[in-house]
This record gives sequence, C-alpha cells and structure tokens, in this order.
Amino acid sequence: MVTFFVIGLFTIIILYLMKCTLTPDKPPINGVYMQKGKWYTIKFWMFYVVFNLRNLRSKTTTEKGNDAGYGMKSRNTIDEMDKVQRLPKEHPKAVDAVYFNGGDGKGNFMVAATARRHENLVQTILYIKLADVGLLEMPHLPDTHIYGTVDDSFSAGGLVIQPVVPMKTWRISYSGKLRLIKNNGEESLVSTTFDIVWTALHETYFDFDTDLHWATICDAIARENWTSEFFKNLKDAHQTHYEQFGELKGSIHMEGFEQQQIAVQGVRDHSYGNIRDWAHLYRYGIQYFHTEDGTSVCIGTICFPMTFTRLIMGYVSLPDGKIDVVTKSDFELYEWGEDGRPPKVFNITFSAGGKEYKMECIREAESIFYIGKNKAARIHERFCNFTLNGTKGWGISEWDYRNIEKFEINT
Repeated sequence: MVTFFVIGLFTIIILYLMKCTLTPDKPPINGVYMQKGKWYTIKFWMFYVVFNLRNLRSKTTTEKGNDAGYGMKSRNTIDEMDKVQRLPKEHPKAVDAVYFNGGDGKGNFMVAATARRHENLVQTILYIKLADVGLLEMPHLPDTHIYGTVDDSFSAGGLVIQPVVPMKTWRISYSGKLRLIKNNGEESLVSTTFDIVWTALHETYFDFDTDLHWATICDAIARENWTSEFFKNLKDAHQTHYEQFGELKGSIHMEGFEQQQIAVQGVRDHSYGNIRDWAHLYRYGIQYFHTEDGTSVCIGTICFPMTFTRLIMGYVSLPDGKIDVVTKSDFELYEWGEDGRPPKVFNITFSAGGKEYKMECIREAESIFYIGKNKAARIHERFCNFTLNGTKGWGISEWDYRNIEKFEINT
C-alpha cells in the first residue's frame, strides 16, 4: 500500500513538472506587470520557507542591520530606529527620509516631508490646506531639492522635523515665507510660522521589514523571473520603512490672517537605506486615511521593476491599536491611472484580519511635485475623502509615476 502511494505521489510530481515545463509563461501586462508564471506555485512556497526562516532569525539574533528586510528587522530597538540615521559614504544614493500627513474631515490637510541625501541635499515638501483659506506650500515647489544648513537633521528651507520620544512624539516647525494659493485662485507669499506636535494614536507601528503578510510578499516575488541579478537587487535596493498613525496638532500664524488651529489625523513614516533612485520606481498608488470610528488604513500597490512589479501592501489599525495586515487586494495599477491621470474616484476591495473591506476614494484637490535626479518621478499628492464599509474617512492618496515621455501629460 505504501509502495503504491509513493509511486502515485512520484507520478503526480513528474506530471506536474512536465506540465510546468511545457506551459508557456504569460507576457507581462502592458509590458510591465508580471503575471503568475508556470513555476509560480513552487517559487511561492520556496520563498515562504525563506521568509519564515528570516523572521525566526530576526527574533533570535542581535546582529541586525546588514541583512534587513524580507522578515529581518534593521535595528534592535525603537530608539535606534526612530532617529536620524547615518548615510553611508560608500553608497552615494543612500537616503534617510521622514514623511507626515493628515486630514480632519472638514477639508483641512497637512503633508510635510524631508529626505536626507549626501552633500547635504534635503528633498523637501510642505503642504497645508486650510478649508477656509486655501493652500500653503513651500515656494520652491514643485521642485523638491533644497540644501540644508544643519548637518544630521531633518531640516531645510525653514522646515524642521525633530524626533522627541521614539514612536510617540515628533515636532514639526517652520519659519519663513510660504506660497498661499487662496480658494479664489489668488497667489501671494506670506510670512508663516508654526510649531506642530505629532502624537501617536497608539504605541503599535507597522515595520515593512517584518510585518508585511507572507502571502503578499511571497506572491510578489514568485511572479518575477528568478536570476542572480534579481536576488542581488532584492538585497541592494532594500530600504527599511515603517509607519505609524497619529495626530498633528498646533497653531499656524500667517501674516495678515487670524491664527489658524489644526488637528489632523494621518500617518507618519521613516525610511532609510543604501539606495534610493526614483527612476527605479515605475508606479505606485498608496492611500492613507483615518475614519470617524477611529480606524486607520494604509492600502496600496507598488511597481518597482528591479525587484517586484506588483506588491500589494497595507494594514488596518483598529481603534484599540491592534493591527491587521492586508492579505489580498483587487487594486491593480494597470486598471487605474495607467495613462498618467490618477482617477478622481475609485473603488477597491481588500482583506485584512479575515475581514473584507470596501473602500471608496474621492479626490477633492491635489498638488504635484517632482523628485529625484532630473525630476525622475512625478508625484500626485491628493487630498481626499474616503468611505470604508460605509464609514466616512479622510486622508491622502499619493500616486507616483516615473517621469518619462509616456506619462508627460498636461496636468
């Protein structure tokens, strides 16, 4: 009986391998987005084993940093993570970047970010949309290149972002002129100062090195062609990235206007790695929003051809601070905005924590900026209203396009 079972199992394996060998791979969608190939299932479960072994190693070793990502943490403690990072001299494209956003459901939004690079270059953005006034933005935008004056800090052009208590509190301040685009379309430069405190809604945070669901990361990697160059790129191009939802709260003082108060909820992130070249990204669309019942959501898809052309990513931060990881989503980039025009309204479904969610995003306004060498990327920062299973929300929908001729449109 055992002999017949072994022979039968062996026959099934041989037939399966023959089927895979004889089956042609499907071509990439639009010449870019890889589909599941003939060896997809085998590669999926092979990387599942690798991912879990790396995750186990991350929990048992103290030697972190040199081999981070895909199940391995980059640092031993949150104090080491949540601070200014060293930019390795041997990596000219190294990056250390922080990003904050938020909205409040009344039409007020804020986005602030700095990306530290070598030679004191700090790629910087700042937008504050006040419902009753208009949009404030740094005068150098849509270009993002500024050279900082303070070494080893997230600051440039009058914007200063400082960690205060790891994973709990940050401070964002500004002093200088901002371009004001009033609701009636008039533009002017106004002297502006503010001191805004970001406070975490919960102590929990989402570390993309270890917390992405194994199903989404294995799916992304199993779709790609496995070569020595592919695995080298996986290691070399990796960046540590973690996120946490919180509230930005403070006062804004503008010359000629009454003091404005802001209290907006959204995400903040921190990324650092040896290589960030915006020309490597093809596209992404990521939504960050907070709902009336206290739920916070990140949901998106990334196309990064050096490593993966379809990575589903995201999580749901529940009102009690528990985080459910996204396991699947129908958000396909080639179905939305592939012509270079992000949709004003779109709907997707995704699953997290065994629950299905239906999300609708409605763009209320947007600003566009360029980042990278020779404006390698064009990013649409979209101020949006959301619904999640019928519950109202608000936040930012950020869409990136490689700034090539295909996507050069009148925006």
